[in-house]
This record gives sequence, C-alpha cells and structure tokens, in this order.
Amino acid sequence: MIVYLHNVLTLTGCTLASPLTQKQKTVWSLLNKGLSTATIANKLNTTRQFINQTKLSAEAKLSTTLLDVAQANDLQITKLYPKNGILLAYHPALKRKAILTYNTNHGIKVWYWHDNPEEVTDTTFLNQTRQYLLDIAKERDIEIENTEKTHPAKLAHQIFSKLIPELKTYT
Repeated sequence: MIVYLHNVLTLTGCTLASPLTQKQKTVWSLLNKGLSTATIANKLNTTRQFINQTKLSAEAKLSTTLLDVAQANDLQITKLYPKNGILLAYHPALKRKAILTYNTNHGIKVWYWHDNPEEVTDTTFLNQTRQYLLDIAKERDIEIENTEKTHPAKLAHQIFSKLIPELKTYT
C-alpha cells in the first residue's frame, strides 16, 4: 500500500491551521532543515537558550494540535513525532491508516492510505497534492528527483519513509 493524500484537512481557525507563532515557525523550519541550535541562534541574532525554549514550545503546540485534529477526525493514535510535526493514526470506520502532517506553509493535513492511488485522476487535486508534498520535502531538506513525472502517491511514500522510521512496518 502507498500513502496518498485522500482527504485534505485545512483548518481555518488560527490555533489549528497555524498553531505556531512566526518565531516558532522560523525556528521549527530551520531545525527541520538540519541546522544546529547554535547556527540558528547566530542567524536569528539570539541565544541558544531562546532557540531551545522556542523549539520545545513549538513541539508542545504541534503535539497538542495534532492530537486535537486526530480526535476531531475520530482517529485512533498510533504514534506521535513532535519533532517532525507528524502523527500516525488509524480510522476505524474507514478502516484506513492515516498520517497527519504539519507544514509551516499549509498547516495540518490528513493523509489516508489508498489501495489504488492511480485511480485518482483529477489533475487539479494531483497538482495540489504534489505541491504540498514538495513543500514538505523542501521544508525538511529532503531531495526528490523527477517530481513532475512521479505520481503524488509515490512522492508521499518517498517523503514519509524518510520522516517516519518505521513506515515500512506500518504499511
């Protein structure tokens, strides 16, 4: 099975769509690109202590928000990755595994496993999905080749496999 964006959840409320402050988004994004605390502190002209406190606060907010979104969507939580802004879950009524992701540009999205992702042919939807996935990859400094020719389901699998260590055992 391949992970595929089956249902996009874009929340309009400030606290759920974008739970982080601008400073938290900046720090969280730079940490996800692999920069060290000291490098970020120098870049932002602040202290390492401030960066660490901001990181912990951002992770706490993301954890709470991801858990709230999972609950609102009747998802059973499997695992939470606060540092990556990711939550693994299962939807018992749909009998589908799900991944919730956070991206500073798009907020929180809910992804469901899809048995036959190639059956989805809506080009607008596929292009939006591809763009979101590429934003996740860019924000987390993940290199992906041949993105224009790769189906979004395959892109999702490539990206999420790099972000979620046990994804192969989860499928």
